[in-house]
Amino acid sequence: MALFRLAAGLVSLLVLSAIVWIKWPQFPGFPAAETWSMLLGYLGYILIAMTLLLGPLKYAMPPRWGKYLLQLRRDLGIGAGFAAIGHVALVLYIFERGAKLFFLQTAQPAEGWLGLFFLGDSAYSGPLSPHFSLTGISNYMGLLAFVILLALWITSSRYAEKLLGGASWKRLHLSNPLLFVLVMFHALIYINSIKGEPHSPGDFLWLAGIVAVLRLAAFGWNVFRRRS
Repeated sequence: MALFRLAAGLVSLLVLSAIVWIKWPQFPGFPAAETWSMLLGYLGYILIAMTLLLGPLKYAMPPRWGKYLLQLRRDLGIGAGFAAIGHVALVLYIFERGAKLFFLQTAQPAEGWLGLFFLGDSAYSGPLSPHFSLTGISNYMGLLAFVILLALWITSSRYAEKLLGGASWKRLHLSNPLLFVLVMFHALIYINSIKGEPHSPGDFLWLAGIVAVLRLAAFGWNVFRRRS
């Protein structure tokens, strides 16, 4: 198992590094912090998608591979958690410093990182109101996604599974598809909200299509097998 985890980790790291290497030239007009925030968000999205694809994959693999796929899903989920923490930390830093991004919106956000979620003249004085523009809604979706991912990340260990109990742990981790959908829409809204955003909807939708098709196929196969 240790050798499998090491090999899978190295392969995953190489794949993610290749994605960064391919995507980096597409961000020539963006500062490093903004570039890394977007790339870490994209890598987190890919890792979440991979955890969802491992479920259908087990139906095509010998039963003895089950424990390996489960461990791989845990490791990929932990990687997604690290990517998300890096993404959120950079976003908070960028907006507190003053984001060097041009948003296609007319609403005036609050100053600092509070501008992600509130409108107003100042983050520290004057009335604040919820940020219900498309960008603000996207930020609320991102916040909810981060809370869900953090909960899954903290409870990813076998110790946490035993502490929560199998049924409660499983119910919590069934929120993974919801997490994926929230991250996808969060990204799609931002793609259409930032002038010069290098990502395109296709960067996210192709993977969402694969996840949807394979998980629906696995669900159909599971129903068929139970009725047979």
